[in-house]
Amino acid sequence: MKDYMLMETIGKPGQLSGMRVLFFGMTGMLSRIPLAILLNGGVNVCGVAVPASVLPPYILPKHGRPHPLTPASKQPQVAHLLTPSPHHPGILELAAQHQLPVYPVGRLKEAATMDMLTAVAPDLICVSCFNQIFPPPLLALPHLGCLNLHPSRLPHFRGPSPLFWIFHEGQNDTAVTVHFMDAGVDTGDIALQADLTFPHGISGGQAEQMAAERGGRLLLEAIRLLADGRLPRRPQAEPGSYYPAPTADDFWLDVNWPAQRAFNFMRGTAEWARPYPITVAGHELVLRTAVSFDPHQQLPEPVVWHGRTVAVQFQPGVLAAGVS
Repeated sequence: MKDYMLMETIGKPGQLSGMRVLFFGMTGMLSRIPLAILLNGGVNVCGVAVPASVLPPYILPKHGRPHPLTPASKQPQVAHLLTPSPHHPGILELAAQHQLPVYPVGRLKEAATMDMLTAVAPDLICVSCFNQIFPPPLLALPHLGCLNLHPSRLPHFRGPSPLFWIFHEGQNDTAVTVHFMDAGVDTGDIALQADLTFPHGISGGQAEQMAAERGGRLLLEAIRLLADGRLPRRPQAEPGSYYPAPTADDFWLDVNWPAQRAFNFMRGTAEWARPYPITVAGHELVLRTAVSFDPHQQLPEPVVWHGRTVAVQFQPGVLAAGVS
């Protein structure tokens, strides 16, 4: 798949300023960084939609119809929440810096929510990490469609937590994808993809940042091509794969994995703060932190203890980890 020269899009705001883009996101890096890239690249972002659940309940209307929040609000608590911050601004602070209204979204199928979003009159909707499936009326709202940034090589690893499952399945060589949204979950036509390789032992936060930076530039490139009428699209021809939100059972390790896979999985998902159970020679252990791995080492027995650290034989290699 062609890896576009993404930095070329920076500094070409004239092509983008006429297109009204409504951005949907949440509070993490996979939303904040792409939004910052679009704003710095000259995209005319006309508003930012976030789940109402990420906002303090005291700033939301208790009765009546939902409405946008702005830094100029007469409510002191709203103005304080949307005060620009120069130090690692989040998505709300970015909206404040650029004087963008924030749209608190409840259930997307509610008529009041759709009325609020319809009034924005976007030409294009861009999504990067949002927790609801778009209903058909919202998909049809912008005449240029809806573009979603997904941190995997679609059609593989569809679903809400692709980075978790990429580490779980030992797939360090992956990609970021910009695709047109349809009524399915990450099933719409692919527009652009760019390769992404995670180093061994990378943390989940570092992986998310890499995906956000790479994906944000890819999304900016997609908008530029769309403005020129040159954005490609192709169906997701392969069956692909879908993975749900992880549960506690998904943190179990398997001694038949390579030690390298177990190490990368534990490092990449450590921020979930879950234990990693494993059954070794009929005994259950609970691992906590991955310390190191040797891809070729062979232990004299399945488990070797070193104080609060344990060496576990995998196939192949040995994982050293802290235990409960």
